Amino acid sequence: MVEDAGTEVAVGRDGGQAIRRAVALLREVSASKAKGLGAKLSGLAEATGLTQPTAHRLLAVLLKEGLLERDSASRAYRLGPLLYEFGLAAAPRVDVRRMCGPTLDRIAAEAGDTAYLNSRSGTDALCLDRREGSFEIRALPVEVGNRRPLGVGAGALAVLASLPPGEADLVVAANEGRYRRHGLIADKVRTAIEATRARGFAVTTGRIVARYRGVAVAVGNGVGGVPVALSVIAIAERLDVRRIEAVAALLRREEAALRAAISGSLTTHKGRAA
Repeated sequence: MVEDAGTEVAVGRDGGQAIRRAVALLREVSASKAKGLGAKLSGLAEATGLTQPTAHRLLAVLLKEGLLERDSASRAYRLGPLLYEFGLAAAPRVDVRRMCGPTLDRIAAEAGDTAYLNSRSGTDALCLDRREGSFEIRALPVEVGNRRPLGVGAGALAVLASLPPGEADLVVAANEGRYRRHGLIADKVRTAIEATRARGFAVTTGRIVARYRGVAVAVGNGVGGVPVALSVIAIAERLDVRRIEAVAALLRREEAALRAAISGSLTTHKGRAA
């Protein structure tokens, strides 16, 4: 039961708006973890476009319901145990991680660097999985479960560029304020989208961690209807111009093999059903 009287009134007026605002706050708390930052009230309010009093009221409800926790020392918010419990019960319609696991294994083994799987989640990119390579310097800027705005980082840029132009424009417009926190502006993201489409793969440097570079290829038509991208991240010196092309070729080859495997699986499934 919601105990905050001010929030109860707001929900009564427009329940949909209150829910959207609460979800936006949860997304930003999750994204703050990806950047290694504490999710503080002022930053959350700024990122979601809410006033601090409104953000505070909604955060108080999320705390009471177990959707958030607050660190007693730093006073920063983090995702709460109820979200974990919900996650245990929420089986995905398509197990994208299972389908793409062997592909990530092969990419990491051949490239020697960290292979990532990113998917679209609203206006965000979600890190679904990763595999570490054998190279002694491991590029691990993103943890599984971390999220960031679509367009920030190679995998997130590849996913964004794979969307229909009108849909990608809407995502960029929605994330315009959030891009500034990553040293970007919307026009630069739009330019990067066009370059990615023309090149056939995405390349970014220092977008998540200064010394890292990423190369990514979107999976055509996604996996089970979910837009996803395969990527390799390494220290920038290791991914020079010559090796970028080699890694992009590896990703393209594995993307084609993954699409063929998915198509074969669907054909077999339809044949059995018939």
